Amino acid sequence: MMTGKAEGYDAVRKPNPNPANKELMIIPGASHCDLYDGGKDKVIPWDKLVDFFQTI
Repeated sequence: MMTGKAEGYDAVRKPNPNPANKELMIIPGASHCDLYDGGKDKVIPWDKLVDFFQTI
């Protein structure tokens, strides 16, 4: 808040520069908490995430 207003949402208001660069990933059996730390079954699909971010 440098100018007296919250500026953290400015990027959200702007159009996505690459709208095709999205992928919905459904991880069967995972809760939202599992996706923070991998859970007991290590469900985070790191290989898919690495591939996705390398194509940006």
